[in-house]
Amino acid sequence: MGQYFTQTGQREKMLHSLSTSSADFIESINRPVVVLSKEYARGHHTGLHIHERTQFLFATQGTMRARTQYGSWIVPPAYGLLIPGGMEHEVEMLEEVSLRSAYIQPAVMPEACLRTCRVIQVPLLLSACIDRFASRPLEYDNDDIAGNLAAIIIKEIATIPPSAMALPFPATPKFQAMTDAMLNNPSIPKSIDDWAFELGMSRRSFTRAFRQDTGLTFDQWRQRLRFQAAAQLIASGQPLSRIAPKVGYTSAAALKAMMNRLN
Repeated sequence: MGQYFTQTGQREKMLHSLSTSSADFIESINRPVVVLSKEYARGHHTGLHIHERTQFLFATQGTMRARTQYGSWIVPPAYGLLIPGGMEHEVEMLEEVSLRSAYIQPAVMPEACLRTCRVIQVPLLLSACIDRFASRPLEYDNDDIAGNLAAIIIKEIATIPPSAMALPFPATPKFQAMTDAMLNNPSIPKSIDDWAFELGMSRRSFTRAFRQDTGLTFDQWRQRLRFQAAAQLIASGQPLSRIAPKVGYTSAAALKAMMNRLN
């Protein structure tokens, strides 16, 4: 997984090979917020692409999984994902998805929203504003109700705290090999001591270096990995009793308790 995305230093070369987006035309619309609606079938994959605007993905129905070179995010209904402008990303539809995408000019967003992706829980006010906005003309009058809706959307997205849905990828090669193995098999039972021994590190060095690399403890990272793996299997229609052992839990109750804590 760590090798899947092009490194930042190669970004300019990569721009020529990125997939074009059906939303590219919105860059020419001189409005602070543009909202598009689209329906996607289960399994649809956008391919790696980029937008100049900051994008807020919100599904009124269905679950998505988004990836960048920095991390992976599961986005269930009632949650939205903020993707800074200029960041390469791809989105996979884990179910049939009814999508609302708000494309926001970076100049109207706080600096903190322009640095990294984040998932937020979408309150009823933001959901209603996005849904109402989607029915307005793309080149709306800023003095019309659409201008007020745009201001609310920007304020809500900028101020709602992030949820614990992010799964940051490590940059250190030895950690990449370990996390790739866990991505392929979330049920791997190896402990911190097992991994530290396998990587030729002391437990203390392992835990300190892993947290510096990902911003999470090993246990936090593994829980988020298993949450995402379980969410993907739930979206495919499998029951928790079958999912639990596939993601490293002995019972559906234990898996459900973990997901409730992170949700």
